[in-house]
Amino acid sequence: MVYWDGSLPLEQRQSIQAFQRDEEPKILEFRRRLAEAGGGGVWEARSFGSAINKETDQSSGHEQPAWELVGQDVAGPYVPVPEVERIGREVLSETYSDYELGSDKGGVRQLSWSDPVNGGFLYVTVHEGKVTLMRYQTGLRPSDGTTENPRDFITGRVDIDIPEE
Repeated sequence: MVYWDGSLPLEQRQSIQAFQRDEEPKILEFRRRLAEAGGGGVWEARSFGSAINKETDQSSGHEQPAWELVGQDVAGPYVPVPEVERIGREVLSETYSDYELGSDKGGVRQLSWSDPVNGGFLYVTVHEGKVTLMRYQTGLRPSDGTTENPRDFITGRVDIDIPEE
């Protein structure tokens, strides 16, 4: 089991497709609200877009296919830590029940939200007075079969990835 993986047996976790339908819109809203709190600044891509990777889960004692969505790394306007925390409580608490504020390391703080049941995390790194960084990733998830290939994004997925320039 990987550190961000969930406590539920794989087949009982939220599917990779349901994460895209139900959770990514909340993550996009969180990012939009952070930009607003940062004075309306824009988010920029720091990596290629999101990807769904095929993995193998062995928690049941036998190998079974599993899927992991790795969201795009993005950089946005500076938002003070208390404001990131407030918006996170309002928008992310249903998706990620656990929250932790890392120690201040020379004006850099990492805020992390995680889902200990289904697996996954969202990290925000705040560089005091400069920039806010964000990334998210699911733990291993099953497919619910709504996409023929679980590595394909669902039809109608929110437009969460930012084109790279």
